[in-house]
Amino acid sequence: MTGIGRFISLEGGEGAGKSTQARLLADALAMRGIETLVTREPGGSEGAEAIRAC
Repeated sequence: MTGIGRFISLEGGEGAGKSTQARLLADALAMRGIETLVTREPGGSEGAEAIRAC
């Protein structure tokens, strides 16, 4: 990603649909030609995914 970007954080309780909303937003932005990077915390590495599974 280059240039000026935006950081969007979705807040909510467990099972509230944050991942679903993030995916839908990323898809909508991609349809408009806007590059996105979707991530989650903790996440993105094998160790972080193991923590999320606990």
